[in-house]
Amino acid sequence: MNELGSYSQYLELIAVAIGIVKYREFKNFQFKYILFFLVYVVLNEFLAGVSYELLGVPNVLLYNIYVLLHFAFFLGWYHNLLISKRRKQFVKVFFIIYVFFWIADVSILEGFVLDHATYSFALGTFLLIITVAFYFIEMLNREVVLHITLSPYFWVSFGILVYCITYLPFYIALLFLTKENPIILSVMLFLINCIQYCCFSIAFIRADRNAIEHPLKKRQL
Repeated sequence: MNELGSYSQYLELIAVAIGIVKYREFKNFQFKYILFFLVYVVLNEFLAGVSYELLGVPNVLLYNIYVLLHFAFFLGWYHNLLISKRRKQFVKVFFIIYVFFWIADVSILEGFVLDHATYSFALGTFLLIITVAFYFIEMLNREVVLHITLSPYFWVSFGILVYCITYLPFYIALLFLTKENPIILSVMLFLINCIQYCCFSIAFIRADRNAIEHPLKKRQL
């Protein structure tokens, strides 16, 4: 089962490598933050593998920080992409709720270095599903459906949505039913990671500076 985790890391590295090669195509767009976040994910995975042996830091600590940064990042990222003020307000509320819930979870419910922030992960997944759905609604309303697959934002959103919708039911079920036997969860996580990082790789490949959306706002002097 540990080998599956290693293969997932290779998928992350492949996606990051493609993103670095294509960086010039999206360096002036909101899409570039996806690459920055994936670099953090790769570094965090590496550090988690050696943190206890070299630094004496349990990797559950790094995992819990990752859970916070993962969902906070994507909620904030989609908040910048959304056009509807009402939907942006909803996502802003999601962000605030999630951060406060994470703080309560790791400090009261489960412990920062004693256990994984499972409740925070479940809540973050649920909120992110709604947020990605908001973005798909706006994308479908402003684009010709046949052209949606040309957008790197579509592939990132599709990968995230597949990951969240597929993983959340298994995660919750195994959390309460078979927590002592994580084999099924590990296999499932590997498979949906394959889908997610393949989608991220396609997103980087699809990036075209002449067609990509959501340019970075220029600073006013």
